[in-house]
Amino acid sequence: MAEPALEARGLSFRYLEQNRKNVLEDVCIRFPAGKITILMGSSGCGKSTLAALLAGLYPENGGIVTGGERRLFGRLMEDYTIPQRAQAVSMMFQNADLQFCMETLRQELTFCLENISCPPEEMAARATRAAAELGMEDLLDRPFTTLSGGEKQKAALCCIFLLGAKAILLDEPFANIDPFWAARIAQMLKALNRQYGTAIIVIDHMLDHWLDAFDEIQILLGDGQVCSGITRENLGDYQSLFQAEGLRWPYGATPAHTPGAGEKPPAIILEGLTLSAGKGRHQKEGHPLLLQGAKALFRKGEMTALMGPSGCGKTTLFRALLGQQAYGGSIRIGGRECKKIPQKELFREIGIVFQNPSNQFITQNVLQEAACGLQGRMVKKEALAGTELEKQAIALLEEFNLHRFRKYSPYMLSQGQQRRLAVLSILAGKQGILLLDEPTYGQDDAMTREIMGLLRRKVEEEGLTVLFSTHDARLAAEWADTCYVFSGKELCREDHGIHQPGV
Repeated sequence: MAEPALEARGLSFRYLEQNRKNVLEDVCIRFPAGKITILMGSSGCGKSTLAALLAGLYPENGGIVTGGERRLFGRLMEDYTIPQRAQAVSMMFQNADLQFCMETLRQELTFCLENISCPPEEMAARATRAAAELGMEDLLDRPFTTLSGGEKQKAALCCIFLLGAKAILLDEPFANIDPFWAARIAQMLKALNRQYGTAIIVIDHMLDHWLDAFDEIQILLGDGQVCSGITRENLGDYQSLFQAEGLRWPYGATPAHTPGAGEKPPAIILEGLTLSAGKGRHQKEGHPLLLQGAKALFRKGEMTALMGPSGCGKTTLFRALLGQQAYGGSIRIGGRECKKIPQKELFREIGIVFQNPSNQFITQNVLQEAACGLQGRMVKKEALAGTELEKQAIALLEEFNLHRFRKYSPYMLSQGQQRRLAVLSILAGKQGILLLDEPTYGQDDAMTREIMGLLRRKVEEEGLTVLFSTHDARLAAEWADTCYVFSGKELCREDHGIHQPGV
């Protein structure tokens, strides 16, 4: 058998010496050279950790390998110098904010080229060409802090393509990218694989964009076990395994609820809304318009999906609803103009889960974070022991399958686990309106249904109003009462149950 591109043999790993259990235990896995392999598994099973180990980022930058070995194109990982490793394997992180060293994409691409010793006279043209391939040429000089989550992911992919490594690891590469660009990038990766024999390993909870591209699916199970050998030809034989592991089966979608009869009162009304790109409470000249004269009505006690291309303004609209973003026109919340509502009052009425959940944690302990959500204020860790609040926080963590991590720092959780912690903390706050920015990315199908089902119960039983942004048309079809699509600087309402809103 030919040497694989990447391989783990009996690999065991933990983040801290004092941890009782390894994150990975005796994992044996091979990723073939020249193939496209999809790595799947339940949320928090160790997929991202395994990818970081196979990219050589761990244990050099954290954690402890307690057993086994890693090989890159047949050689032990430890035998590579850093420049040699960079030419052999590249990795795209799930959280694009952790990917960048510089302030803009042009600077980042130049930095990448310097690391592979590109001649200086070629750098500018190569950087521009790489950005153009992913439609990012107009954003080359925009600070990363002003880009949407999807634009940041595309920027990270620009760097990955530019480096031209023989093996590429992609961790949830389409989590914040709209369907058009996700499909296009999947085809670009397929062409890269065909033309250059690049080994492509993708961690993804959704197979939708890979059904005509993958060579093999491997599923990371518990106790270091791996199910391999799943191909396009035999995929149909594994539906029961997908269900047992809580993974999303790629065929078919059924609405998870039936819309209630009768119109409900409006919670939020947008009239003639104008929004521009960029952040801040004061409008600035020169920023592109995202919405112009937009109208929408979000009803109390309903779930509304917001869809549209990466960078279209979904997150910007959320900031405007929180009084954190300048806007023209009118936003009325509970009948009052948003600009006239004091900031503290807005925050008592509206909760938000950020696109990057680690940006909203206020403590260094998972149990304390849940308790702070319940109390709506900071709670000292030492004041929790033996209290009713501690019991309530533990019950909340159990509901979201996070109880065993209660002593961890939130920053030690996987991206999917961080998102669940952020959702439960905001739900505990009892606000009447929740804004959820990509609430289920990084989640397996079982946990997606847990999260959305809990939201649905609160919507129906407590009259909660939920607005969630997503690129997942199937999620919107299954859970939303109403869907609005950002299209041509307008908000267009789509019928309930549509499977492919116009994005």
